[in-house]
Amino acid sequence: MTLSDIPLLPRSAALRWLLVVAVVSVGLRVAVPPHMIETLYSRGLFVGIRTVVDAALGWIPVPLFFLFWAGILYLLVRQVVRFVRSTRSKHRSRKNIVRQTARLTLTVVLTMVTAFLWLWGFNYGRLPVEEQLQFATYQPDLDELRDRVHATAATLAIYRRQITGDTTALTAQDLPYDLENSVRPLLAAALVRHGYPAAGRPRAWELLPRGILLRFGTAGVYWPWVAEGNVDAGLHPLQKPAVLAHELAHAYGFGDEGTCSFWAQLSARETTDHRLRYAIELSYWRQIAGMLRYADPENYLIWRAEQLDPGIRNDLQAIYDNGDLYQDIAPVLRDATYTAYLKAQGIHDGLLNYGRVVQLVEGYRRARVGQPERK
Repeated sequence: MTLSDIPLLPRSAALRWLLVVAVVSVGLRVAVPPHMIETLYSRGLFVGIRTVVDAALGWIPVPLFFLFWAGILYLLVRQVVRFVRSTRSKHRSRKNIVRQTARLTLTVVLTMVTAFLWLWGFNYGRLPVEEQLQFATYQPDLDELRDRVHATAATLAIYRRQITGDTTALTAQDLPYDLENSVRPLLAAALVRHGYPAAGRPRAWELLPRGILLRFGTAGVYWPWVAEGNVDAGLHPLQKPAVLAHELAHAYGFGDEGTCSFWAQLSARETTDHRLRYAIELSYWRQIAGMLRYADPENYLIWRAEQLDPGIRNDLQAIYDNGDLYQDIAPVLRDATYTAYLKAQGIHDGLLNYGRVVQLVEGYRRARVGQPERK
């Protein structure tokens, strides 16, 4: 029996083989154990892919995210035009156009699935970062959480006073102009310091118009089909460094959301620029402060009003006010869709995976108590 004898496969030979490649790729993703993915793909093939793609596409002066969707739109419009023309032609049947559309749709889907896995998606199956770095995740109890929130806030206040003595909310003028090229070396240094490759020079664009991602409830996105990270230009300037670092962590081969935020937090330790360190550390502090507010709202709000540095309070309010400018569109549908996507990639806690950054950072910190920190 040959492939053409299997009745459920498409008639086109090229499409049949594409289907086989896609099925085999998905099978490999499911069957290959994490240590093999880590060694053969994440630290092997993917490093080469990252290097080649960045050399070939990194020079293009526009976000490839838009070119990708322009290509999808072109295919869609072309098929609509063909369908309309078929209704007016005596020689072309609507049935043939429907068949062509079905074949084209299947080709696009199979190509996207296969490209997703080989360009980046296998990274979802790599070994957990805590296993590679040999530390246990840790969830602080309420008292520990309170101490961490208060202590980190005091450190943030020091960083902020090194930026300015003014308590007015910081703006873009208080941060480096070229955030992408300021943040990327920090993340790469953090990865290399911990024994991970950081090949290539992945891009992380700020997308316009403002709110293009925020209105769908996300601050940034890594688009594997064009191998680039993207963040919403509408983010408050103080949010951008951490989100850029998070998306660049995806670009360097990490799928897990909590792990990418973990690397973003560690990237702050690689800089002597107090502006960047303040902005990135503030992002993590907001995570643990949010947990404390949920667990002990009354005491947290009293402490925030009476003891939190006024400059930090003003920065937080500016971030909240900016966020209010971009209301979510269909948040329930978005959450359900992304949760399903994450679970399909083996991230069984779905959107809750974002909160894993606290367990990673606190576990990492506990494992390295007493060790000197890079300044």
